[in-house]
Amino acid sequence: MPTDLIDELKSNISLLQNQPLSGGIVAKNLRISDNGSGELTLYGDFTITLKVLDLTTNGAPDLNSLMTFTQQVITSKLRGGGYKSGINFLKYNAVKKAFDKDKTWTYSIRYNFNFSVNVIQINMLNQLRGNDFVLAVVDSIGHQFTDQYGKRHYSGGLTNGKGGPAVITYDIWKKNRYLGVHEFFHTLGLDDIEDHGKKERLMYHLDDNTGQSISDTERGDMMHFIMGDLRRMLKGNYSNVSNNTIQLLRIFINNKTNGFKYNKAKFR
Repeated sequence: MPTDLIDELKSNISLLQNQPLSGGIVAKNLRISDNGSGELTLYGDFTITLKVLDLTTNGAPDLNSLMTFTQQVITSKLRGGGYKSGINFLKYNAVKKAFDKDKTWTYSIRYNFNFSVNVIQINMLNQLRGNDFVLAVVDSIGHQFTDQYGKRHYSGGLTNGKGGPAVITYDIWKKNRYLGVHEFFHTLGLDDIEDHGKKERLMYHLDDNTGQSISDTERGDMMHFIMGDLRRMLKGNYSNVSNNTIQLLRIFINNKTNGFKYNKAKFR
């Protein structure tokens, strides 16, 4: 049986048993409003949880401060929801409050979401679930990349695709307190920016960035990642399906091309 189907069944069982949902994304009070002219407004109360795993050799004394700062910035950047146009999905029937599986429609979507963000520390892999978001903190990263201008850079952090685990160098995070947010927003679907005309943007990842702004388009992209399958809005409550986080983190950490240096005794 596919993993996502298993998690879907677990989520439904939890709802039936009145057990609390858990995961990187947990949503309640979900509902849809249709203006009848191709625009849907989505409402809901979301809890986003990022688990931080300290894999440093000598410990990370400033970790709590960095986590608190990261939590505050993520909350601020997600506040106000977002907007995204040109989304092709099943046609919504506002009367039946259902999607027609035989018809599609192109929508503009307003995400009127309320967010609560938790950034919490964990100490062992068994504190991770398959649908958690995780940021592993390591001693150093040997990976280098070449930017669009031909210059080589060392990576301060790396993220294993949308929804995947992120890894960050502790010493660089101390110097750039926004780096944890930057990597987590990769997890939520955003790409790096290298255009020198956009140095003020949070996702600009070269050495001379001057700001930490997020564009309306980027905010809409993150909202779309958080609630991409609109059918989940009909459940009322929802938690994200498994991304097999533990296995993805194991593979990512052990990939020699990434050059992660960390305390292997902690990674168990």
